[in-house]
Amino acid sequence: METYTGRQRVSAAFRKTFTDQEIQIDRVPAYPIMGQCNAQLVGASIREFLLDPKIFVKAQVAAYERYKPDIIVMQGDLLMEPEAMGNELKFPENGLCISTKFALEDKGKLSSLQLADPTKDGRMPGYLQILAEAKKIITDSIVSGVLAGPWTIAIGLRGANELIRDAMKDLEYVHELMRFCTQMSIRFGEALIPLKVGLSYSEAPASCSLISPKMYRTLIFPYHKQITDHFKEKKVGVGLHVCGYTDPILEDMVDTGVTNISIDAPTDLAKAVETTKGKAVLIGNVSTDLFFSGSREEMEQAIKDCLDVAPKESGYILASGCEVPGVAPPEKVDWFMELANELGTYN
Repeated sequence: METYTGRQRVSAAFRKTFTDQEIQIDRVPAYPIMGQCNAQLVGASIREFLLDPKIFVKAQVAAYERYKPDIIVMQGDLLMEPEAMGNELKFPENGLCISTKFALEDKGKLSSLQLADPTKDGRMPGYLQILAEAKKIITDSIVSGVLAGPWTIAIGLRGANELIRDAMKDLEYVHELMRFCTQMSIRFGEALIPLKVGLSYSEAPASCSLISPKMYRTLIFPYHKQITDHFKEKKVGVGLHVCGYTDPILEDMVDTGVTNISIDAPTDLAKAVETTKGKAVLIGNVSTDLFFSGSREEMEQAIKDCLDVAPKESGYILASGCEVPGVAPPEKVDWFMELANELGTYN
């Protein structure tokens, strides 16, 4: 039986989606979105993982070697850009980093805020180093960068409650901030192009679990489209991940022109399959709860449900709906890839 690489499987998914070209492969492409959970594979804390590029690379390579995902996502945290522009962060030993001081606690400081330089400022140069090193070592699967989208950066700089209040009271200010943050997203994305890794933007707070569809269409969609159009001119594909419930904005997400869309467990996979058909590769949406507290049987059923809903000819990629929890037991990630190999075959 012929052995296929992750690159071949992912390439086949894109060809099916955009050209209807059938490429012979063995199974549906699959990967869990992994970052901080991999620290435990190398005996490191999450803080060490986020602050030491060498440990970050070592952990991700260990995860690749153990799980053999078709895409290995270099998932760090989504506060690199705000930190490089003035936020102060706290890094717990084994938890998500958090902002202790926001660069835009005083909204009037926006006019004096400077865009960060990905090659010089904060942890951004370290992240570029991580991507470059991982790409050298991991050749059979896709290595993908994950950057914060403009709405995520804006919330990082200003704070979620404050920014949503601004959206109700000072719409022009939010647009000004979004224009600024879009420049930052593009600037960091540009730095990834020479590395020849995947480019994806995460917009966790852009879901309808937090904001209204109208707010997405008014304040976020135009900037997502601007980013996609910018990179499309350079012939660079862009992925978009939005956590939570996104049913009401699925068509809008597709209309941004991104090449792939990653959806979380609360989103209706059947609706997403129909909406993305022939327009974007669909990725998701196995619940991350299963990687922490689920049984093997529950994970098996979740994977079967996804594969039943997403037809083989759709170019669907099986994945976790969001990042696997940092404290997830490694054996549950083992289950996911074992079951993907077992249940996702095209034979």
